Amino acid sequence: MPLESIGPTVETIPPEVVVDDVTTILDDSAVMHHLRLVVPPGQVTVLMGPSGVGKTTLIKHIVGLLEPSGGTVRIGGQDIWEMDKEQLREVRKGIGAMLGGHNLFSTSIFSSYTVLDNLIYTLEAHGVAAQERHDRSMARLREMHLVEMFDRKPAELPAHANKRLALARALVVDAPLTVLDEIDVGLDAQHSAAMVNGVRSLRERTGCTLLLTTHNLGLARELADNLAIMVNGRIVAFGPPDEVLDGVESTEDFDRKFEFSDYQGPPRLEDAEAAAERLRPKEPKTFTFDPQVMIIAVVAIVLITAVFLALKIFAPGTLP
Repeated sequence: MPLESIGPTVETIPPEVVVDDVTTILDDSAVMHHLRLVVPPGQVTVLMGPSGVGKTTLIKHIVGLLEPSGGTVRIGGQDIWEMDKEQLREVRKGIGAMLGGHNLFSTSIFSSYTVLDNLIYTLEAHGVAAQERHDRSMARLREMHLVEMFDRKPAELPAHANKRLALARALVVDAPLTVLDEIDVGLDAQHSAAMVNGVRSLRERTGCTLLLTTHNLGLARELADNLAIMVNGRIVAFGPPDEVLDGVESTEDFDRKFEFSDYQGPPRLEDAEAAAERLRPKEPKTFTFDPQVMIIAVVAIVLITAVFLALKIFAPGTLP
């Protein structure tokens, strides 16, 4: 059977992702407050929202890179933040990820490896056989129009090629859960089309669960089974893209419908702190001994005992 036609197996059943009542505080700022999001298994869920609302932070919670201040993140029914390091490492093996943020590619590609070796190394780490590693890597490079650059280092590539390399590295794993942050940033129309084809190809091969973030309305309509809108640290809308984006034709329409209509405003720090303390209890306090206090206490006990004995001896009638 050709590698490209291999579908999901029992070991790669696409998981449901449930972010439940998550509150996050970073640098004394409330980023999320009581956020809930369900990513259905085997479907494409697109997450949209204004810049700076916490989409990348939420992605980091899901892929196991940043623990929320409160709440749970469950993948396939398991809370990943209740796992030990070995269990979390195993869960991460089932996640293909491309991270966004201030430096889009710093955590997604290896600067010392060639384009091809970036993908081969990723598959080697997942225990894929040598010949299959090469075939799958070359297939993903063809999708991303990177074959002619296979022997170059990332520093030799333009920014859009590095972005496509980061995407190819996330897709090559054929993971049951794939998370792609800021998927369209830095790509022109031609290379955006390659990205869309790559995502569709992944879904056809594996039937995986996909979570994407983007600012592109057209891309959301084209790829999403479900569209979630995040504003002010909360999910304010969720459903089929045609319903969620009804009447939205531009970014101005988007802002008017979602950002400016969210009258609750940003979460307050004091509310988030209270929620975080309630949702994820603090570590039990431990008692520490202060030697100076102990000495004073012992001396006090000795003095009290001496007084008691003196009274007992010299004034026996005064004590019971």
